[in-house]
Formats: sequence, C-alpha cells, structure tokens
Amino acid sequence: MIPRRDVLIAAAAAVVVSGGTLWAAGVQEPPRPLDGGAFALIAVAAGSLAWRTMPLIALGGALAATAGYVLAGYPFGPVLLCTAWAMAEVSVRRAVRVSGAAVAIAGAVLIMVAAPRFTTHTSVPVFGIVLWGAWWLVVPWALGALARTRRQAAAQAREAGERERRDLIARVALEERVRMSREVHDVAGHGFAVIAMQAGVALVVVDEQPDQVRASLQAIRETSTAALDELRRVLRAQAPEPGLAGLDALARSARSAGLAVELRSIDASGVPEQAGAIAYRVVREALTNVLRHAGAAHATVTVERHAGELSVTVEDDGRGVGGGAGSGIPGIRDLVEEAGGTLTARHSEDGGFVVAACVPVRPE
Repeated sequence: MIPRRDVLIAAAAAVVVSGGTLWAAGVQEPPRPLDGGAFALIAVAAGSLAWRTMPLIALGGALAATAGYVLAGYPFGPVLLCTAWAMAEVSVRRAVRVSGAAVAIAGAVLIMVAAPRFTTHTSVPVFGIVLWGAWWLVVPWALGALARTRRQAAAQAREAGERERRDLIARVALEERVRMSREVHDVAGHGFAVIAMQAGVALVVVDEQPDQVRASLQAIRETSTAALDELRRVLRAQAPEPGLAGLDALARSARSAGLAVELRSIDASGVPEQAGAIAYRVVREALTNVLRHAGAAHATVTVERHAGELSVTVEDDGRGVGGGAGSGIPGIRDLVEEAGGTLTARHSEDGGFVVAACVPVRPE
C-alpha cells in the first residue's frame, strides 16, 4: 500500500510541474503546444513518484511518461525533474551496481528521444545532447549515491559504537566477576584454614583437654561467623571491605589457630579506604598461606606509611612455602598492581617466607 505522505508528495509535484510547464511554454516555440495530453503525461510522470519506496517502478513510470512527453513535441520543462527525482531515489535505495545500470539505461532512453528534437530544431551537437542527458540523470544519481554512502557509513559507525558498548559492558562484567571470585577465594580460604587448624587441634586433645576443645570450637564458631559475614558483604556489597582497622581481628583469628602473630600497624585514621582495603587483603592472603602451607609458629605483620605509599610486610618462620601456584598470591599481586603498587613474594634468609607490598596512598 502506498503511504499517504507519498501520494501527497506526488500530487504536489504534479501541481508544481504543471505550473512550471505553463511558464516554460510561454518562453519557447515548441513543435506542439500544451494540451490535455501534455498535462496527462505530466500527471503520470509526477504520479510515479508516489512509488518512490519502489524506486525502479517510479523511475520506469517517470521515464516512460517523460519520453512520451518529449517525443510528442511538447515544450521542455520541469517534467524532466520527475525523472531526475526518481533517479535519485534509485541511487539512494539500491546498490550502486543496480542504480548504475538504471542510470545508463535511463540516460540512453532520454538521449535517444531528445536527439531528434535537438537535431531538427536546434544546432546542438551530439556531445551537447549527451551532456544534457548527463545533467538530468547522472548528477542526481551521483548525489543519491553519495547520500547512500554517507547513510551506510553512519549506520556502520552506530553499529561499531553499539558493538563497542556491548564489548565494554561484557568486559566490565567479566572484571567484576573476577574481582568477586578473588574476594570469595580470599575470604573462604582464610576462614577454612583457621577452621581446619582448630578442628585438628580439637581432634588431638578431645579426650585429655576438654577446655582446649571448647576453646577450639568457640574459635571455629567465631571464624565461621566472620567468614560468612565477609561472604555476605562480598556477594551483596552491603558494607565496605575492612581496612587497617580489621587487622587486629585478623591477627586474633590466626592466633586462635595456633599461629603467634605479631602485629605492628600504624593508626588507621588518615589512610585512604582503598589503600587500607588492599593492605588488609594482602595480610589476609599471606596469613592464610602461612596457616595452610608454611608450618610456621610465628609470623610478623608490619604496616608502615612512607611518603606517598603504604608498606605491608608479612614474614614467617616456616618452611618457606607460600608463594607457589594456587596460593592466591598471583591474584593479590594483580590487585596491588591495578592500584599502581608492587608486590613481591620470596624466601627469606632464615628459611621462612616474606610477602611485601607497596601500595600508593592517594587522597580520597
């Protein structure tokens, strides 16, 4: 069904072309004066524009009516604009190979029907006739092809922007999942390490030292409760991650598992939240590794603040195991480096293991 708007456009074009043709007839001496047949052909040529969404049909109708108009000897005038308009619609709505073939055929037809008029009543050379046909068809075809190219380029740019936006969303979502998995690993790893240690102690002394069993069970309950709270925080993002203020509880948890922890930490006030949270995670991961892998009896946690950075060192007296694959150190190193800091994990000269991190301190 033809859209109502296109019908109105075709009707308006018929009125304008008819008026222009009346003016053109007054300044020419055509072989045949205007009559009802001329206006009928004008109506067909302009009416063909109602099918501009099917541009090849519109071009065929406009070209046939225009050719009949010129062959009949009516005065040259705006009727040629109908064919030019239809040609532009073809180049805008169809591929270049289709519109190129259409402009070649239409140009040949228009030149053939106009050539007798030019050669009989004027002295225009053949080259001039070709230029005349090119003016009425090639120019609108070129303008339409340019408009089509610009529209395709804009569509491709929009598509590329949308694709980039989707890729960015997917990348951000992946980074968030990785971040959350790291936090879950750190929280669960530390909690399970303490629980496993306490459960082992309780199994050893279950018959001889009931008070120690009770203390171990109490520590298991406190550790599991704290770990669950931490997991809820990670999964629901309900509270900020503990900073330096949480190191005391972390040390107490490790001590309850039998590891003597010496904590040397600065005052948490004045330390930006991000730097404090990273320092907390470094200490938590290092102590977890000590409990699970090192077989150490003593660990020292030192947190110092120098100009522009926060220094975190965790050193133990164990077997020097703690930075291997699966220890979580690579994930913590990535976290520190993302904040612009550095982290090293190495064996100490005394046979233990040292985890040292430097975290930039930026104002909130």
